[in-house]
Amino acid sequence: MLKADLHIHTTASDGKLTPAKTVSLASERKLDVIAITDHDTISGVEEAKMASKEYGITVIRGAEISTLFEGREAHLLAYGFEDSGIMQRLFSYQKNRRRQRAKVIIANLNKLGFDITYDEVLGEAGSGTIGRPHIARVMIRKGFAVDTRDVFFRYLGNHSKAYHRIDYPDISEAIDKVHQAGGCAVLAHPADNYNFIELRRLKDYGLDGIECYHPSHSVDYQRRYMDYCHINDLIVTGGSDFHGKVQDFYHLGVVYVKLGTDSPLLNISEIPSSGVTGTYPHT
Repeated sequence: MLKADLHIHTTASDGKLTPAKTVSLASERKLDVIAITDHDTISGVEEAKMASKEYGITVIRGAEISTLFEGREAHLLAYGFEDSGIMQRLFSYQKNRRRQRAKVIIANLNKLGFDITYDEVLGEAGSGTIGRPHIARVMIRKGFAVDTRDVFFRYLGNHSKAYHRIDYPDISEAIDKVHQAGGCAVLAHPADNYNFIELRRLKDYGLDGIECYHPSHSVDYQRRYMDYCHINDLIVTGGSDFHGKVQDFYHLGVVYVKLGTDSPLLNISEIPSSGVTGTYPHT
């Protein structure tokens, strides 16, 4: 069985380590398989794949896609899709919407009296997909907040003073696009955000699996979603949601799933759209 972390971010979105450095660290943590799942982009995947040749790690192409489910934000992990026009158009749309949201949030912060500019946030994001964590880092660097938790609680969280919601695509639309591109779609870190009726609706949309193992999940959540996946013939996945923050270094190599060598996730061109099993949790 192979140790697999199927939820990892790099500097291609809001992570702090480059894809190559991330692969190196994953090797140190004795992982056999990782999925690079940056937000709404695959720009870090090729660098990770190149680095993986040196360390003998398998890198799966992935992305974490921001969507809306019944009016609230829901994150979808996509695996094994082709680098196609279908996905690139979706990522381009997401990138533009993220930029517009950043500008609105910054304007809201300016109204609250904070001296922060869009150029400063772009500088923090570099070539990565821009997100609220980049705004948070500028706020912290300039002494406007103590840490990420502080700035999100007071200003950037979903119900905070400067928040602005993006009009993301509906999750059913995103699932369809992932399938059209030959991939599979997994619900990310559900925690207590979904009841069983809603999970049934997501399965009817074509959802292929659920991220059962995540740092935010208690043992009860893990068991709940494991049982649901087994009963409903859904993929079981898990990962550290690594971003390179201080607390993340504990999770990398600790929160993972075990893959059999025959797992379809190890042959990304042959991932069917539903009904896949073959990932086994580490407890």
